[in-house]
Amino acid sequence: MEFRQLRYFIEIMKTQNYSHAAKNLFVTQPTLSWNMNKLQEELGSKLIYQVGNKVMPTTAGNILFEKGQKIIENLDELTELIGDDHTYRKKELTIGSNSVISPVYMPLIQQFMSIYPNFSITIEENGSIKTQKKVVNEELEIGIVSFPILEPDLEIERNTIHTFNYDAYVLMREDHPLAKEKALWIKDLKEESFGSMSKDYVLWHVLKNKSRENGFRPDIDFMSNNHEVLIQHVLKKNLVAIMPVQLKSLYKDAPLAWVPLSDKIKPFDIVVVHKKDKPLSPAAALCLEFLTNQEIANH
Repeated sequence: MEFRQLRYFIEIMKTQNYSHAAKNLFVTQPTLSWNMNKLQEELGSKLIYQVGNKVMPTTAGNILFEKGQKIIENLDELTELIGDDHTYRKKELTIGSNSVISPVYMPLIQQFMSIYPNFSITIEENGSIKTQKKVVNEELEIGIVSFPILEPDLEIERNTIHTFNYDAYVLMREDHPLAKEKALWIKDLKEESFGSMSKDYVLWHVLKNKSRENGFRPDIDFMSNNHEVLIQHVLKKNLVAIMPVQLKSLYKDAPLAWVPLSDKIKPFDIVVVHKKDKPLSPAAALCLEFLTNQEIANH
C-alpha cells in the first residue's frame, strides 16, 4: 500500500464520490478507480462499494479510513518536522578549527561555499584540544583538528582522496644564532626563550613533552591562540617557536628561518571529528560528506 493510495482512499470516503474526490485531488477519475482496485487487490479485501453515485466503506474500509487518517496526519507532521530541519533551509554552520590548521582545509571549504552559496560557514578558532572538547560537549557538531585525538567519544573522518597533515619545525628570526643549522634537536633549544601556541593547541603539549623527555622545562616567554600574533613576537623578541612548516608560504617575505626537527615527531594528521552516536544536522552532514569525499580542484 502506498501513501498516495491511502490519501486517495481517504478523500473518496470523505466526499463519498469519485468525481468530487478526483477534483479535490487534481487527478482523473480513472486514476482513482485504478488505484482503488490495486489497493483492494493488495490488501486482499473489498474496501468500498458503490450505490448509484455514492461510494461507501465496507467494515474493512471503515477500519482503514479511521486508522488511515491518523497515519496520514502523522506523516504530514513528520514531513513538516523534517522540512523545518532541511539542509537547504538551515544555511548556517559553525565549524571548530584553529588558525594553524584551518588553512589546510580552506580550499575544500571554499569549494563547498561555491557549490552551496546560500550556506554561511563560520570557523570558530580554538586549539585542537579545546575543539575536541567542544564537539564532545555538543557545543559544536564538527571540528577540524590535528592529532593526537584525546577524546574517546569522537568519530574520526579522513578525506578519502587527500592526506592532510603538518610537520613541526623550529621557527626563529633569520639572524638567530641557530638559524643556519640544517636541523635541530629539542635538546639544542634548552637555553632558548620560546614563543608558543596556547595550551589548547597540540604544539604546546609537544613542546612540553619533548622538553621533559630531554630533561628541561622550556622557558615560554609568550603564548597566543593566533599564529600571526605569535610570529610577530618571535620577530620582535628573537624567540624560537615550534610551528607547522606549512605556514611558511604565508610568511615568505618575513625575515624568518624554518629549521627541521631531528626528534622523532610524526607529521600531525588533520582530520574532521564529530561526536560518536550523535546524529548530525542535515547541514553538518552535507558539509562533512563534502570535506571527506571531495577532491581539491586543480590539486
